[in-house]
Formats: sequence, C-alpha cells, structure tokens
Amino acid sequence: MNVSLKSELLKRYPGNPILTYKDLPFNANAVYNCGAVKFGDEYILVPRVEDGRRDNKLHIARSSDGIHFRIEPEPIPIAPDPETEIWEYHRYDPRVTYLEGVYYITYCAQNFGEIVRIGCIRTSDFKSFERLPFFTPPWNRNCALFPERIKGSYVRMERPMNGNMAVNLISFSPDLIHWGRHRIVELKPQTWMREKWGIGPSPIKTPEGWLVIIHGVWLACNYVYRLGVILLDLEEPYKVVGQCPEFILTPREPYERSGETIDCVFSNGAIPEEDGTIKVYYGAADTCVCLATGIIQELIDACR
Repeated sequence: MNVSLKSELLKRYPGNPILTYKDLPFNANAVYNCGAVKFGDEYILVPRVEDGRRDNKLHIARSSDGIHFRIEPEPIPIAPDPETEIWEYHRYDPRVTYLEGVYYITYCAQNFGEIVRIGCIRTSDFKSFERLPFFTPPWNRNCALFPERIKGSYVRMERPMNGNMAVNLISFSPDLIHWGRHRIVELKPQTWMREKWGIGPSPIKTPEGWLVIIHGVWLACNYVYRLGVILLDLEEPYKVVGQCPEFILTPREPYERSGETIDCVFSNGAIPEEDGTIKVYYGAADTCVCLATGIIQELIDACR
C-alpha cells in the first residue's frame, strides 16, 4: 500500500530568502547553492557568488544563529597554478565535509569552455586553504565526501555525466588522491526525479544508515528541481536501504519559481543539530540562499 506524506517534510524559514545579492558588499548578480557546516559555535556557509560579470567564485559567510549571515567580500583564496588557470575559471556548488579534524570543500571547477570537473580544498580554520589534486576527470558536477572512513577507506558519492546521461557512483580511496572500486547507487526512479538525480549535502550518519538529501530533476515544459531523501547502508554505502518516494521540498514560493533558473530548489549544505533537527540551506531559482528545517527522525521514517 502506498502511503503519502501529509506535507513536505522540510519547512521554510518565514524570513526567506536569508541571503541575496543585496547582502553582498559589491556589485553582483546572485548568491546561492552553498555548502554548510558548524565550526565551533559558528555557522559557516560557502555560497556560490556570481559577480557583475557573472563569473563564479566561492565566498565564506558567517553567523552566530544560522539565520543572519555576514558574507566576506573577498573570495576564498586558492593559490593559482597553471592547471588551475585553465580549469578553474568558475568555482561553484561546494559541499563541506568535516573529516578527521579537517574541513574538506569539494566544488565544481569549470573552464571557460564550460567543461566541469571536481576540485577540492581543505582548511582547519576557514582562513587558509590547501589545494588537493583534482578529484575527477571531466565531466562531473556533483561530489561529496562521507564524514568518516568506511572499512579503512575514504568514500565519496559522485555523478559523472555524458551529455544528458548521468550515473551516481560510490568510490573509495586510501589517500584522498587515488580513487577506484566504483559502485553504482541504484534507487527506484520516481516521476519527480526521472531526468536525473544527484547528491545534495554530505551524508549524515544515523544508526539506521547514511541519511542523504538528494536533488531530482523532472522535465515538463522546463526542468524542475526538487529535494528528496534516501538512506544508504552504513558499511556498503552503494546499497540503498531506504528511499522516500515523494519529494520533501518543491518550488512553490515566488523566490523559488522566478530567477536565473525557474522552478528550482537545490541544496548542497545541511547542518544537523543536537536537538534532532536539521537546517537545510538551499539555493532558490539560482538566485538567492534560503533555509528550511526538518526533523531527522521524520526523514528517516519517510525512507523506511
């Protein structure tokens, strides 16, 4: 028997959006699609910022309450090198993972020809940053690390693409440089995600599995981006042990339906709280940053 949700599991913050181009201390087109993490008592967002040329950079935004953020005027300093100059004309859509005492930021690195691969930097203080070798070859636009090793290996979920064809993979590494043993993440396609799907924020460990917020895309008259949630096996994370068949957030509000990309909610940052709630930061219409909250156990139950 199919059991429908009574309502969307994520509830919008009434004061949305929480970050717009007006909050930037320079001329800009948009700010959206942010990684998110708790850093001591501070909330950190790493948003995608499009400046007045529509060039994309990563910035740091800080908050004491997770709602009101101050965005730093300068982008994250990443030391240039010849390969970077070719591949990193744009940086965007980061995921932040706290792993073994260090914060890793994986992000889309795009050259001027719009070919995308995954880059990675790490930091311990969100002031200085170290570059790692590129994580993937082209094409790849989604990648997040798991927050701990599994059976001695580092683990990530990635989504290589070939044209409009995309497949989600789990891969493993002994050193965060060499990756292999790829396994396909197989879940049951739903209508709202029938074009493609991909990982959102970094996985969250729960006793019942890795809780993963995903985005799914459906093509009607235009592409529509929604959020969903799945559970992956703790020891074999390529195995889907639970899946909510319905979306948990869909574009409804004017700021989600009108912007650079219409009808789009897209999250790559979420922060679980000690009281069992979760703050999900999402880009709306590729234009601004918004906040939705949920209850972790309800998300797990929906997958079961």
